Amino acid sequence: MHKEIIQLLNEKRLKEAFTQIKETAATLNNWELKSQIETQQTTYEYMLQYMAMGTQDPQREAIYNQLLCKGYELADKTYFLKEWDKAYGYFADTFRKFAQTPPHSFKELDFMLEAAKRTFDMSQVNKEEAQRIHSYTLHEHTIDELFNKIWVSTQWSEEDYQEARELLFSPSMAANDKAVMISAVTLNLLQLFDSRKFLLLLIAYQQTKEPTVTQRALTGIALAAYFQADRINLYPELVSALKLMEDDPAALKQLHDIQIIFLLSRETEKIDKKMKEEIIPQMMRNPNLRNPESKVIEIEDIEDLNPEWQKDLEQINSHIRELGELQLEGADTYMTAFSQLKTFPFFQEAAHWFYLFSMKVPDLYQIYKDKAFDEKSLLGMVVNSQMFCDSDKYSFCLAMQSLPADQQTFMRSKLNGEDSIFNDLKISENPTEQKINYIQRQYIHNLYRFYKLWKFKQEMQDIFREKLDFWNNPLLRPLILKGTYHGQIADYLFSKGYMQEAAELYESLAQQNPANAETWQKLGFAYQKSKLYDKAVKAYLQADTINPNHLWTLKHLAQCHKLSGDYSQAAFCFQKVLEFDPDNLHILMQTGQCLAALKNYPEAIKVFYKVEFLETHPEKARRAIGWCYFMSGKYEEAIRMYDKLLALENPQANDWLNSGHVYLAMGNIPQALTHYRKAETACKSDEEFISQFLADKDALTAQGLSESQVYLMADILRQK
Repeated sequence: MHKEIIQLLNEKRLKEAFTQIKETAATLNNWELKSQIETQQTTYEYMLQYMAMGTQDPQREAIYNQLLCKGYELADKTYFLKEWDKAYGYFADTFRKFAQTPPHSFKELDFMLEAAKRTFDMSQVNKEEAQRIHSYTLHEHTIDELFNKIWVSTQWSEEDYQEARELLFSPSMAANDKAVMISAVTLNLLQLFDSRKFLLLLIAYQQTKEPTVTQRALTGIALAAYFQADRINLYPELVSALKLMEDDPAALKQLHDIQIIFLLSRETEKIDKKMKEEIIPQMMRNPNLRNPESKVIEIEDIEDLNPEWQKDLEQINSHIRELGELQLEGADTYMTAFSQLKTFPFFQEAAHWFYLFSMKVPDLYQIYKDKAFDEKSLLGMVVNSQMFCDSDKYSFCLAMQSLPADQQTFMRSKLNGEDSIFNDLKISENPTEQKINYIQRQYIHNLYRFYKLWKFKQEMQDIFREKLDFWNNPLLRPLILKGTYHGQIADYLFSKGYMQEAAELYESLAQQNPANAETWQKLGFAYQKSKLYDKAVKAYLQADTINPNHLWTLKHLAQCHKLSGDYSQAAFCFQKVLEFDPDNLHILMQTGQCLAALKNYPEAIKVFYKVEFLETHPEKARRAIGWCYFMSGKYEEAIRMYDKLLALENPQANDWLNSGHVYLAMGNIPQALTHYRKAETACKSDEEFISQFLADKDALTAQGLSESQVYLMADILRQK
């Protein structure tokens, strides 16, 4: 029903839409909602009557737009209330709990935070440990309630908005409190659009000072705009506010970085899979690689024990280097390590997945209040490291309590040596900018863990299953693709192999600057990798027009012509490349293959003979020469070439097969059968061999054999 109502509103059929909203809400025990629907329906009925009477109203257009927005708001609200009124789970239970027993108001929550702060101040004076723990607990419960209150709420009234705004800027709200509040607003907006909550995100980004708050707000703005673009477009003031960001270089840079981090989240599952299926199994196969006491770097010792261990070690080192490079980009390389450490009671509360890390949360304070640790201890380096998100730091600290006492002591003690076990990302020339990027990355990693690992994750739509391609959103595109960021996003997608998306961006770049040959080259390559060879050819031709006879362009243009079956143009392009690089063996082979496909066997043979002369291992060239001689009817020359191949230590099945074809064409059936049987032996199965034999039917009939002769030979070969 919700979709039908939205369709009516999209078609501006407000009378029918309000009627259906009223019918849908009739089953709900919510008089306030029913009253709101009745008010809007009545207002619209009056508007219709005045219009029918010909009454002029200068405010009619504004009122109509307000009614339209209200229609969407009420339709969404009704659907939201019906969905969660009878549902089961964490969100539904919290929603019903607050419906039955309303939570504290924003003002009351502010008083509670102030009370927690006063209790803490008194504990400092009195040195009362129980009082301090009580203050931390009261503070946590208040913030958890604030989070849930916002998360399960419907659209705010103007009074709600003003109180929430006052709370955001209240002196009793610490950075963590604001950050958690903003995360709740974001999660709520992803389920139910509310113009006032979106406005609060804009205000939080523009007017708060803490980067942990501004970057969460900006991330929320981007996500809400991405998932709720249709609703935001109903509010011109919100669209204008987003457009103003186009003139804010800092906002554009931060949005660009947020976009890249969300794109990097696509790699997390690949990293997780590599860890589980490759790195960890390789380590488990070799006890020396699992044992931290063993000197795995002494490869000679490993070779004495088992030569395969060196191979495992080299592969693991290669994987670790690859992960290290991804980490430098900001990829989430610790998801696997911490995914099993999210079952502690602390993580039952949704709000706790968005807490900034602090040793003052009750769960940690009660564990560590009497256990000091050195900043250069393993524990110290983890909690102070920029590489780990807040959620993983909580996991690490909570997991430590399950270790034996001596291991806990070791984790808190200063490590030997000057070098840190963890190397944080390289220092930027702009420390403030780098700090902001750390904050963005850690927050998005927190979000990722919430959607992937929370106990009740099945209740929510996983945003990370979407592409999160902000540039394809009409509201965000001007911000994400402003200036040089357009090319940077395209290049990132290109470097990660997302060729179709890269091609779309290179297309628009090429339209903006058609004289840039490199853009056309990249566009062509993206099309080529997407197997869109005709489009690739057009792009490469544009690049060649701008920068003629560029070898890279010519090679790829030739390859696309070849792959699309245009062997004449392919041969022409390859021959142009050979004018600049006459002894390039790869290009010579490609040229010969094109000439052979064009049945220009004499010229093809000349090219292949040149490869045979230059190549250290000329087997591929000889196979090509033998086939060209066969197709030219020069059977003796073909046999001479195949004899060279069959004299090798391990001749290929295809060489026996093709030499059998030559003998068959010569009428030497016994010799043909001998070679075919040799080929059959080298195949995995009889049917595989017969399939390969029949695949050459056209080549055999081109040599004068009838189809019946080919099929008769196939049946002979099937006999044992």
